[in-house]
Formats: sequence, structure tokens, C-alpha cells
Amino acid sequence: MATPNEVDGESTIEDAPQYAQIIQRTRGLLKTYVSPQLRNHMTWLPCHAIDLSKNGRLDAHVDSVKFSGGIVAGISLLSDSIMRLRPAKGEWTDDSSDESLGGHVDLYLPKLSLYCLHGMSRFHYSHELLPSDSVYEINGKNVQVTRGRRLSIIFRDALVVSKDA
Repeated sequence: MATPNEVDGESTIEDAPQYAQIIQRTRGLLKTYVSPQLRNHMTWLPCHAIDLSKNGRLDAHVDSVKFSGGIVAGISLLSDSIMRLRPAKGEWTDDSSDESLGGHVDLYLPKLSLYCLHGMSRFHYSHELLPSDSVYEINGKNVQVTRGRRLSIIFRDALVVSKDA
């Protein structure tokens, strides 16, 4: 049964204030990752959505450091997934992983979870989504994660440019 603000299971424009509150609450939480000196000067880029089909790909990359600041975060909607972090080539630069450094970290992103890449994970590691039916180890047990359609809302803070530069 649809709620008063749903038509055929879809949200309507009347839901916009509710979504704006969720975005503001999430930004407030993400600000806690930043030093108190920077919080007052922090601004946000507009949120955007990434909509991937079950077989869609999000290959290894480091988000642009030319425009966005120290936080890249997302709310994972619709399905569980696994994000893999690998050491990135170079420092603060390129969009591919450096396999020669070895190792990776897998993050299990259950539906409705919030993840935040900040500091080393933001700048020194590439991130990618693993394909559906990849395996994640949870408490010593291997769990196959079947990813359906993945919708995520992405948050980035704006790059702070020094007035002295």
C-alpha cells in the first residue's frame, strides 16, 4: 500500500523536504570527520546519485582532487554491495590501483548504510564496487553478496582553496 506521498510506489515532490532533512543530517554527521577549525569553512558540493544495474560496473578510481575536498561519502540504497579499497598509484593523483603495493580492504555496504572515505582512504586508496555474487568474509565466514540494482546518494565537500594561494 502506498503512503500518502507515494504514487505507484514512487516518491512524489511532496517528499522533497524530508529528503532535504536527511541530506542535512548526513552532512552534519560527516562534518564530524573534519577538524573543528575547518568545519566552519566547509561547504558542500551538490549531492548526486549513482544508479547501477545489477551488472553495472564502478571500476577502481580515486575521486577528483581538483574540485572536491577531503570527504567522499555515500548512502547505499536498494541492495547490499562490496566496496574494495586498494593502494592507489602516486600520491593524490591517479585513478587506478597499484597492484604492486599488494593488499586490499573490502568494505561490506549493506542496504541503507553510510560509508565515508576521508584521510588516507580518500586520497591514497582507489575504490571500486565488486561484481554481484562476490564473497565477503564476516566473522570468519564467507558470505556471497548478491548485488541487485544499486542506487547511492554521493556526498562531497568542496575543495577549500587557501586565500594565500
